Amino acid sequence: MPSAKRTSVAGSVSVRPLAEPDLDRADEIFRVAFGTFLGVPEPETFFGTADYVRTRWAADPHAAFAATVEGEVVGSNFAADWGSVGYFGPLTVRPDLWDQGIGRRLMEPVMACFDTWENRHLGLFTFSHSPKHLELYRRYGFWPGPIPHSHLDASLA
Repeated sequence: MPSAKRTSVAGSVSVRPLAEPDLDRADEIFRVAFGTFLGVPEPETFFGTADYVRTRWAADPHAAFAATVEGEVVGSNFAADWGSVGYFGPLTVRPDLWDQGIGRRLMEPVMACFDTWENRHLGLFTFSHSPKHLELYRRYGFWPGPIPHSHLDASLA
């Protein structure tokens, strides 16, 4: 995305629990973010009728997080506790706000969940061809490789 279309939000981002009234907006951002990244012609329709956001939220609303700017939801992330395994995603940010640290901010409460749950193994799916995605998750100790030998399965989500 050309830099002229980007909006700077440095310092004005806050992260809070994702609430039920936020789900439509979070779902829209999820579709547009994935569709934009993958270059589909109509990103807002990406994933069709699949409902990743509502199902992840319903699984554990206390482990769902929203990034906001001036009260508007601009991204979300979800954590899951599977006993000894902690898992997160999808992590999405509105495309015009990419590369401004919002993804890092959305990782903070997820990593806190893993600490609270005392998960021994952590994982996610991401874009293995994207140095940007791999670098974000590397900051939190995730490395690409096959499960169970590493913390990150770097296949397409």
